[in-house]
Amino acid sequence: MRPKSGDEALVYVPDSVSPGQSVELVYYLHGRTGTHEGIDDCAQLCDGLLAAGYVVASPHLHGDQWGNRLAQDDLATLDVDIAAKWTVDKRFVIGESMGATTAANMVRLRELPVDAVVFIAPSLSMQAVWERDDEGGRDSLISAFGVHPTGADLAAKTTGWDAIRHDPAVYAGMHALVYASPDDHIANIAAVTGPWVAAAREAGARVRLVKVSGDHVSDDHYRPNDVAAFFDSF
Repeated sequence: MRPKSGDEALVYVPDSVSPGQSVELVYYLHGRTGTHEGIDDCAQLCDGLLAAGYVVASPHLHGDQWGNRLAQDDLATLDVDIAAKWTVDKRFVIGESMGATTAANMVRLRELPVDAVVFIAPSLSMQAVWERDDEGGRDSLISAFGVHPTGADLAAKTTGWDAIRHDPAVYAGMHALVYASPDDHIANIAAVTGPWVAAAREAGARVRLVKVSGDHVSDDHYRPNDVAAFFDSF
Protein backbone atom coordinates (compact mmCIF):
# COMPACT_ATOMS: atom_id res chain seq x y z
CA MET A 1 0.00 0.00 0.00
CA ARG A 2 1.18 3.54 -0.75
CA PRO A 3 -0.87 6.02 1.35
CA LYS A 4 -1.44 9.60 0.24
CA SER A 5 1.63 10.58 2.26
CA GLY A 6 3.70 8.78 -0.38
CA ASP A 7 5.21 6.66 2.37
CA GLU A 8 5.07 2.93 1.77
CA ALA A 9 3.40 0.45 4.09
CA LEU A 10 2.69 -3.26 4.18
CA VAL A 11 -0.78 -4.30 5.29
CA TYR A 12 -1.41 -7.97 6.01
CA VAL A 13 -5.00 -9.16 6.16
CA PRO A 14 -6.34 -12.49 7.48
CA ASP A 15 -8.04 -14.64 4.84
CA SER A 16 -11.25 -14.40 6.83
CA VAL A 17 -11.48 -10.60 6.51
CA SER A 18 -13.50 -9.03 3.70
CA PRO A 19 -13.60 -5.39 2.49
CA GLY A 20 -15.82 -3.22 4.65
CA GLN A 21 -15.72 -5.63 7.55
CA SER A 22 -15.09 -4.55 11.15
CA VAL A 23 -11.49 -5.30 12.11
CA GLU A 24 -9.01 -4.93 14.92
CA LEU A 25 -5.81 -3.34 13.66
CA VAL A 26 -2.22 -3.72 14.85
CA TYR A 27 0.44 -1.20 13.85
CA TYR A 28 3.99 -2.55 13.84
CA LEU A 29 6.51 0.31 14.16
CA HIS A 30 10.02 -0.60 13.08
CA GLY A 31 13.33 0.12 14.75
CA ARG A 32 16.16 2.35 13.55
CA THR A 33 17.58 1.43 10.13
CA GLY A 34 14.39 -0.56 9.58
CA THR A 35 11.66 -0.18 6.97
CA HIS A 36 8.08 -1.24 6.43
CA GLU A 37 9.51 -4.62 5.45
CA GLY A 38 10.88 -5.11 8.96
CA ILE A 39 7.71 -6.97 9.92
CA ASP A 40 8.94 -9.81 7.71
CA ASP A 41 11.95 -10.22 9.99
CA CYS A 42 9.61 -11.21 12.81
CA ALA A 43 7.32 -13.36 10.71
CA GLN A 44 6.22 -15.51 13.64
CA LEU A 45 4.82 -12.44 15.37
CA CYS A 46 2.99 -11.30 12.26
CA ASP A 47 1.70 -14.79 11.50
CA GLY A 48 0.50 -15.21 15.07
CA LEU A 49 -1.46 -11.97 14.92
CA LEU A 50 -2.97 -12.86 11.55
CA ALA A 51 -4.00 -16.26 12.89
CA ALA A 52 -5.68 -14.46 15.79
CA GLY A 53 -7.70 -12.39 13.31
CA TYR A 54 -5.83 -9.06 13.40
CA VAL A 55 -5.05 -6.86 10.42
CA VAL A 56 -1.35 -5.95 10.68
CA ALA A 57 0.01 -2.70 9.21
CA SER A 58 3.73 -1.99 8.97
CA PRO A 59 4.50 1.57 7.79
CA HIS A 60 7.88 2.86 6.62
CA LEU A 61 7.37 6.23 8.38
CA HIS A 62 10.01 7.87 6.19
CA GLY A 63 12.75 5.85 7.82
CA ASP A 64 14.50 6.89 11.03
CA GLN A 65 12.25 9.68 12.30
CA TRP A 66 12.06 8.71 15.99
CA GLY A 67 8.31 9.28 16.10
CA ASN A 68 8.56 12.94 15.13
CA ARG A 69 5.87 15.05 13.47
CA LEU A 70 6.51 13.53 10.05
CA ALA A 71 6.15 9.99 11.40
CA GLN A 72 2.94 10.84 13.24
CA ASP A 73 1.48 12.44 10.11
CA ASP A 74 2.41 9.31 8.13
CA LEU A 75 0.52 7.20 10.65
CA ALA A 76 -2.53 9.45 10.49
CA THR A 77 -2.61 9.27 6.70
CA LEU A 78 -2.21 5.50 6.67
CA ASP A 79 -4.98 5.19 9.23
CA VAL A 80 -7.36 7.15 7.01
CA ASP A 81 -6.56 4.86 4.10
CA ILE A 82 -7.09 1.72 6.17
CA ALA A 83 -10.34 3.07 7.61
CA ALA A 84 -11.59 3.58 4.05
CA LYS A 85 -11.23 -0.17 3.45
CA TRP A 86 -12.42 -1.56 6.78
CA THR A 87 -14.25 -0.38 9.89
CA VAL A 88 -11.55 -0.24 12.55
CA ASP A 89 -12.98 -1.17 15.94
CA LYS A 90 -9.74 -1.24 17.90
CA ARG A 91 -6.17 -0.11 17.34
CA PHE A 92 -3.12 -1.71 18.91
CA VAL A 93 0.51 -0.77 18.52
CA ILE A 94 3.78 -2.70 18.65
CA GLY A 95 6.87 -0.50 18.89
CA GLU A 96 10.24 -2.15 18.39
CA SER A 97 13.40 -0.35 19.57
CA MET A 98 13.16 3.14 18.00
CA GLY A 99 9.55 2.30 17.16
CA ALA A 100 8.83 2.30 20.89
CA THR A 101 9.51 6.04 20.94
CA THR A 102 7.14 6.42 18.00
CA ALA A 103 4.52 4.45 19.93
CA ALA A 104 5.07 6.46 23.12
CA ASN A 105 4.45 9.65 21.18
CA MET A 106 1.29 8.19 19.66
CA VAL A 107 0.04 7.68 23.21
CA ARG A 108 1.16 11.18 24.25
CA LEU A 109 -0.44 12.96 21.31
CA ARG A 110 -3.69 10.91 21.31
CA GLU A 111 -4.27 11.80 17.66
CA LEU A 112 -5.26 8.19 17.00
CA PRO A 113 -7.05 6.06 19.57
CA VAL A 114 -4.74 3.36 20.96
CA ASP A 115 -6.26 0.53 22.97
CA ALA A 116 -2.98 -1.06 24.07
CA VAL A 117 0.73 -1.04 23.28
CA VAL A 118 3.51 -3.62 23.21
CA PHE A 119 7.02 -2.24 23.58
CA ILE A 120 9.80 -4.55 22.33
CA ALA A 121 13.39 -3.74 23.42
CA PRO A 122 12.29 -0.10 23.73
CA SER A 123 14.78 2.63 22.90
CA LEU A 124 13.30 5.48 24.91
CA SER A 125 16.19 7.88 25.53
CA MET A 126 17.60 10.05 22.75
CA GLN A 127 20.38 11.20 25.05
CA ALA A 128 21.43 7.58 25.48
CA VAL A 129 21.42 7.11 21.71
CA TRP A 130 23.61 10.19 21.28
CA GLU A 131 26.06 9.16 23.98
CA ARG A 132 26.37 5.62 22.62
CA ASP A 133 27.06 6.96 19.11
CA ASP A 134 27.01 3.65 17.29
CA GLU A 135 25.65 2.58 13.93
CA GLY A 136 24.59 6.08 12.90
CA GLY A 137 22.42 6.88 15.91
CA ARG A 138 23.59 10.47 16.11
CA ASP A 139 23.10 10.99 12.38
CA SER A 140 19.51 9.78 12.65
CA LEU A 141 18.74 12.32 15.38
CA ILE A 142 20.45 15.10 13.43
CA SER A 143 18.29 14.25 10.43
CA ALA A 144 15.01 13.77 12.30
CA PHE A 145 15.18 16.84 14.53
CA GLY A 146 17.78 19.15 13.02
CA VAL A 147 20.14 18.66 15.94
CA HIS A 148 23.52 20.40 15.62
CA PRO A 149 26.36 17.96 14.93
CA THR A 150 27.88 18.84 18.31
CA GLY A 151 24.69 17.79 20.07
CA ALA A 152 24.63 21.05 22.00
CA ASP A 153 20.94 21.56 21.25
CA LEU A 154 19.87 17.89 21.50
CA ALA A 155 17.68 18.40 24.56
CA ALA A 156 16.05 21.52 23.15
CA LYS A 157 15.40 20.09 19.68
CA THR A 158 13.91 16.84 21.02
CA THR A 159 11.78 18.35 23.78
CA GLY A 160 8.35 16.75 23.68
CA TRP A 161 9.53 13.81 21.58
CA ASP A 162 12.07 12.12 23.86
CA ALA A 163 10.04 9.50 25.72
CA ILE A 164 12.22 9.32 28.82
CA ARG A 165 11.61 13.05 29.36
CA HIS A 166 7.85 12.96 28.81
CA ASP A 167 5.62 14.08 31.63
CA PRO A 168 4.46 10.64 32.83
CA ALA A 169 0.92 12.03 33.11
CA VAL A 170 0.62 11.69 29.31
CA TYR A 171 0.53 7.91 29.83
CA ALA A 172 -2.39 7.92 32.25
CA GLY A 173 -4.79 5.17 31.23
CA MET A 174 -2.30 3.46 28.90
CA HIS A 175 -2.29 -0.33 28.82
CA ALA A 176 1.13 -1.66 27.91
CA LEU A 177 3.24 -4.80 27.81
CA VAL A 178 7.01 -4.24 27.79
CA TYR A 179 9.61 -6.82 26.78
CA ALA A 180 13.10 -5.85 27.91
CA SER A 181 16.35 -7.67 28.58
CA PRO A 182 18.97 -6.94 31.27
CA ASP A 183 21.54 -8.01 28.65
CA ASP A 184 20.42 -5.41 26.10
CA HIS A 185 23.34 -3.04 25.39
CA ILE A 186 21.10 -0.60 23.50
CA ALA A 187 17.84 -0.42 25.46
CA ASN A 188 19.15 -0.10 29.01
CA ILE A 189 16.61 -1.65 31.36
CA ALA A 190 18.22 -0.33 34.56
CA ALA A 191 18.82 3.28 33.54
CA VAL A 192 16.01 3.89 31.04
CA THR A 193 13.29 1.27 30.57
CA GLY A 194 12.82 0.45 34.25
CA PRO A 195 12.52 4.08 35.44
CA TRP A 196 10.23 4.91 32.50
CA VAL A 197 7.93 2.01 33.39
CA ALA A 198 7.91 3.01 37.07
CA ALA A 199 7.02 6.62 36.25
CA ALA A 200 4.24 5.58 33.86
CA ARG A 201 2.75 3.28 36.50
CA GLU A 202 2.88 6.05 39.08
CA ALA A 203 0.95 8.26 36.65
CA GLY A 204 -1.83 5.71 36.26
CA ALA A 205 -0.70 3.56 33.35
CA ARG A 206 -1.13 -0.20 33.56
CA VAL A 207 2.22 -1.55 32.45
CA ARG A 208 3.53 -5.10 32.72
CA LEU A 209 7.30 -5.45 32.37
CA VAL A 210 8.48 -8.84 31.16
CA LYS A 211 12.21 -9.48 31.46
CA VAL A 212 13.54 -11.57 28.60
CA SER A 213 17.00 -12.88 27.72
CA GLY A 214 19.53 -11.94 25.08
CA ASP A 215 20.81 -8.76 23.52
CA HIS A 216 18.86 -6.12 21.64
CA VAL A 217 15.74 -7.50 19.89
CA SER A 218 16.78 -11.09 20.58
CA ASP A 219 14.40 -13.88 19.63
CA ASP A 220 13.15 -14.04 23.21
CA HIS A 221 11.65 -10.54 22.81
CA TYR A 222 9.10 -11.92 20.36
CA ARG A 223 6.31 -13.94 21.95
CA PRO A 224 3.43 -14.13 19.44
CA ASN A 225 0.99 -16.07 21.62
CA ASP A 226 1.45 -13.74 24.59
CA VAL A 227 1.09 -10.62 22.44
CA ALA A 228 -2.10 -11.93 20.81
CA ALA A 229 -3.50 -12.89 24.21
CA PHE A 230 -2.69 -9.42 25.56
CA PHE A 231 -4.52 -7.72 22.68
CA ASP A 232 -7.39 -10.21 22.97
CA SER A 233 -7.97 -9.04 26.55
CA PHE A 234 -9.31 -5.70 25.32
